[in-house]
Amino acid sequence: MECKKCHRPLHDCSGCNGGRASGIGGKLTCSKCNSTGVVCSQHGGHWK
Repeated sequence: MECKKCHRPLHDCSGCNGGRASGIGGKLTCSKCNSTGVVCSQHGGHWK
């Protein structure tokens, strides 16, 4: 996957272990990556 803003490759989010850490009720809730599991080095979780 790549950032839709700058087309750089996305990286696993360190806040939720790339989406593998489950939140309340098994649903991913991470503010660092906007619950996507991946972040852009330039835009963070606002890559969409």
